[in-house]
Amino acid sequence: MKMILTAGALGVLAYAATGATAQQASKPKVDAVYWLSAETVSGMATGQPTGIEKNLMLQLGSVRRNPAPSADHLPPQALRAGDRLPLVTPAPATPKADGKPDFRPGTPDGPKGRIELYWGCGEQAPVGQPVVIDLAAMKPGAPSPFGTVPNVRGMTPPSTTSHATYGEWPNGRNGTRVPRAASLVGDHVVQGNYSPEMRFAVAAGNDFLAPLAPRNAALASGAVRVHWSALTNARGYLLSVTGAKADGTVFMWTSSAVRMPAMALPDYLEQGDIARLVQQRVLLAPEATECIVPAAVAKAAESSMLMMTAYGPEGNYGSPREAPAGWAVKLRTRATHMSLLGVDLASMMAGGGDGDADDAAGEGKPKKKRGLLRGIGGALGLPG
Repeated sequence: MKMILTAGALGVLAYAATGATAQQASKPKVDAVYWLSAETVSGMATGQPTGIEKNLMLQLGSVRRNPAPSADHLPPQALRAGDRLPLVTPAPATPKADGKPDFRPGTPDGPKGRIELYWGCGEQAPVGQPVVIDLAAMKPGAPSPFGTVPNVRGMTPPSTTSHATYGEWPNGRNGTRVPRAASLVGDHVVQGNYSPEMRFAVAAGNDFLAPLAPRNAALASGAVRVHWSALTNARGYLLSVTGAKADGTVFMWTSSAVRMPAMALPDYLEQGDIARLVQQRVLLAPEATECIVPAAVAKAAESSMLMMTAYGPEGNYGSPREAPAGWAVKLRTRATHMSLLGVDLASMMAGGGDGDADDAAGEGKPKKKRGLLRGIGGALGLPG
């Protein structure tokens, strides 16, 4: 019996063959993933009001197991952190000898206190702000009074729980912070006995972001204009202010045009999420250079903490299709800043700035200093 194939049947067979070939030619299985998280920090978080630091976190995860894991990152000379960065596998946690937990909680008390929530840039807070939240009145299952937390995709780097073998830097063997002049630009090599060799090159567009250096300017209305130079390669910005009134009420403000908690976003964001949040006005656009903190927020306390984040670009690298074992590298960047709202620390450190107006008042200048010190101490959780 002869089989007669019509043109349609031949087309189906050809499509099936093409699909099978495409599947066979798809990307190789990824044996190992490597994440680089590069952060530029400025302001009080460095321990100095006008300090600048760079943080680099390296994380290697592999599906391969090795009883004696060893891996190294060979960075370009521009990183200025040495010729070899050892990716050390953390030792497993040692259980306590007595087998008892370190903490035995009693009956937990419910949350207490009040929070005033503000949002949006502008001299005056819009009608309906602040939203006052009584923590003691919050009930499980009720809608959150903090607003909608933005829906973003979680970024989960390699870890001891997600991979058979894991290594990281910094670590106990080599925890040197990268210097302020460090750069990621150049050729990188990652070698190990539990992962394929990875070779990739970082271009200038994926380097550490420049440091944020926002300046404060008080307006006649009592509001504070925060302005900055736009960072090259920044994808979006978020500002927040947090402080406490004399009666203990905590107030929070964000530059988002949408009501949300000050800490609603994770440290790093996917590029697609950044673009969407800019469009939704949750993040300020990359070309933004100023935002005005409303007068009600600026006047709420003698001192409050200003935080700013710039979300940067992301680099993704991977093994060539002909490689016998697949690997993938992700490089993510951001810049952060912390200072006191309404206090231009850069000018003060240089000997000028907003302390001049207090000189004519005689006793005004000492009061300004005491307020500044109390603000710093409160921000760090120290008694007044």
